[in-house]
Amino acid sequence: MALSKFQRIRLAKVLNYEDARRLARRTLPRAVFDYVDGGSEDEVTMRRNTEGFRDLRFSPRMGVWVEEPKLSTTLFGQSISFPVLAAPCGGLRLIHPHADIGVARASASAGTIHIASSASGFSLEQIAESSPDRHWFQLYRFMGRPGMENLVNRAKAAGYQAIVATVDTQVGSKRERNWRNGFSYSMRVNVANALKLGPQVAPRPFWLARYVRDGMPFQLANTAGMTRDGVPMSMPEMGYRESNSPTWEDVAWVRQNFDGPVLVKGVLTAEDARRALELGCDGVVVSNHGGRQLDGAPATIDVLPEVVAAVGDRMEILVDGGVRRGSDVLKALALGAKAVLIGRPYVWGLALGGQDGVSHVLETLRAEMKRSMQLMGCSSVHDLDDTWLAHAGSAFERTGSQLS
Repeated sequence: MALSKFQRIRLAKVLNYEDARRLARRTLPRAVFDYVDGGSEDEVTMRRNTEGFRDLRFSPRMGVWVEEPKLSTTLFGQSISFPVLAAPCGGLRLIHPHADIGVARASASAGTIHIASSASGFSLEQIAESSPDRHWFQLYRFMGRPGMENLVNRAKAAGYQAIVATVDTQVGSKRERNWRNGFSYSMRVNVANALKLGPQVAPRPFWLARYVRDGMPFQLANTAGMTRDGVPMSMPEMGYRESNSPTWEDVAWVRQNFDGPVLVKGVLTAEDARRALELGCDGVVVSNHGGRQLDGAPATIDVLPEVVAAVGDRMEILVDGGVRRGSDVLKALALGAKAVLIGRPYVWGLALGGQDGVSHVLETLRAEMKRSMQLMGCSSVHDLDDTWLAHAGSAFERTGSQLS
């Protein structure tokens, strides 16, 4: 579906992450906006994710002209045009009807990888069929071990190239914005929700109209067939009656039963990274779930060097959390990451323009990376290491008197 003139004008105003976030706030009901924007408890970890990148400074090489910096790289032998992947995000049909399929298509068009969520609005089969290649699958432990095994086997059959097992959702976190907004993950039209959410939805008729046209879905499409009646579970029905995180024993099973790369997402220590390596995993994602799980967990950019030092010569290290600019991508690469994952930035693009909005965000990040590398005098992402940073040590060193 082509963008309207209004949507094209609005996307043209999106020069950066904050522009996208500001316009998304105007587009989405408060409960839906805060579902994406918020973190857990006091949101300390969520804020620290972005602050960690801002604390880092470049050490540029002057007098160097780089006409066309090389942004392309490979992950597990698969070429990508730049090292930015679309992170798995659940509930995207609340944001826009294009949802996961729009993100997958935009990612493929940008020459990069989309990681489909277990909690996606479309089934993993529909997502895989929506664009030609470049699909990874993020794994939860829905409905216990049998449900997890069901998802892995379906991902294999659908042609997913990698499994990303998320290990930091042992229980549901306390996301206080959701509670204050009366947001229970169920957006079905009924009397209870009308009373709770009606005042928030009424001022957003454009969002409401497209949500109604989409059939007002908010179910876990991947759970269809797992339940007794064959009806997909809603988020509240899934709940956290038992852990949705694969255990290390589950990860070992995935490694034994999946031929492609297996990554562990949610790693924040060298110890856990080494454990993933011992189980035969191919990579880890240094992640604190975007500050949405354990508040007080460290910022991912702060612990990235520790993980890289422990296993970086034997595994692919990716990182997410707090990436807002192309320059943030370069800082993560300089500290040893092979690529980054983004979540909230592309979700705001999705809210504003569906698939085209996601493409706009990805291309904005690509342009920022290119410009920053030219200003740094850096010709290739493969040249980046900690010598390109003025201070690449601990958080204390980066925020101490030396930088004042």
